[in-house]
Amino acid sequence: MIRICKSHNALFFVEEFLNDFPDSELFLVGGAVRDILLKRQTKKTDFDFVIRLLEKEKIEEWFGLRGKLDFVGKTFGVYKFMPAGLSHVDNSFIDIALPRTEKSSLKNKGGYKEFDVKSDSKLSIKKDLSRRDFTINAMAVDMRTGELIDPFKGMKDLEQRRIRAVGKATDRFKEDLSRMLRGVRFASELNFDIEEKTARAIQKQIRHINDVKEKKSEYIVPRETVGSELAKTLTKNPSEALIHLKSTGALDMFFETDATLLKPIQSLTENQIVLVVTLLLRNLDQKDIAKKLALTGLDSLPHESDLRIEPSDIFWFVAQLQEKSDARLISTMRASKFETMFMNARGKLFVQLLRILNEHTKAETIENRKTKILKQWSVEDDEPIPSLLSGNDVLQAGVQAGPKVRELLELLRDEQLEGKILTREKAKEWLEDQTKKAI
Repeated sequence: MIRICKSHNALFFVEEFLNDFPDSELFLVGGAVRDILLKRQTKKTDFDFVIRLLEKEKIEEWFGLRGKLDFVGKTFGVYKFMPAGLSHVDNSFIDIALPRTEKSSLKNKGGYKEFDVKSDSKLSIKKDLSRRDFTINAMAVDMRTGELIDPFKGMKDLEQRRIRAVGKATDRFKEDLSRMLRGVRFASELNFDIEEKTARAIQKQIRHINDVKEKKSEYIVPRETVGSELAKTLTKNPSEALIHLKSTGALDMFFETDATLLKPIQSLTENQIVLVVTLLLRNLDQKDIAKKLALTGLDSLPHESDLRIEPSDIFWFVAQLQEKSDARLISTMRASKFETMFMNARGKLFVQLLRILNEHTKAETIENRKTKILKQWSVEDDEPIPSLLSGNDVLQAGVQAGPKVRELLELLRDEQLEGKILTREKAKEWLEDQTKKAI
């Protein structure tokens, strides 16, 4: 018997639902079951439920009175439910569905939406589980009895720490090519092995993820899907991710990298994807970097996503690494340029990159100069140093609008950051002197 904590805010409805519909069956399925069995905590738990022996009209009416319920379309036949009083900012939408079968449509080339879906409230939960990707995701818990339904021995695979496809692996991946990347992600996140037959199937079919539709330049597997899976894989456990991406052939296919580029990445921890991608692409020029980011889909994720890669960031980091400027140049560059380059979020990440690549002298030069400037102005890291004068001040001093205004402000900023001018009054005196020289 599996005990599910029903005190969770998102599960308030379970007891009431079971009481109101005593002849129905309610199952928790998928990743939530896996994570509960692993005693794995996640920031926002994804709860997926399957309801048997109840008409969809009654489901819609009952849940509609207890929160926001949306039908996400014919492709998968799933309702998205957000209980009243909860926000999607802190809680994942709850998936609610009838048992269903999925059969590849005749036109299916491996795109993840190319299924003919048939829902049936009388379909067995075991039949519903048979359509899922991996055995560790093909388990369910009967919310009325606590019984674990595990027709494909997912629990055994959890115990043996392995990723194994449900049924025949080649069939599962032909149905949805993105499942191969999901398998790699699960193996990386959970620090599991990929079962031998499943691994061979991925190695054999991985290249098809980059297939395009006939007479079109559009990929069969959307780049946003590829980017999402790769980003999650490289974010959670980078060193383990490289092992699985390399062994399945995905790493060479997407990044065409060599072993010399991989070693520094092994020291990285989770949530450092920008550093991971920079290190993987650090030998390429800007044009080839752009091609790789487009191929991987890492630049196609929503702008609000923490996983999105901004090409401009990767271009900048790689350019700085390839420039090979020494510590002396950093210590003597104009203060205003130093501020723009290194006294920001990019600068922090760049220092991390330098340390990862054992360029400690350069890293310390940046950190020491930054610390000196911050101390001079008694500000904390990430706290802006206020400008002493504005563009309007320069115009009022008699300087005509144009490039000269910016030039003077940058010169003043140099003096300010170097500690030579510390007050607004001294800045005005400096500006007056500069304008006299220009006459």
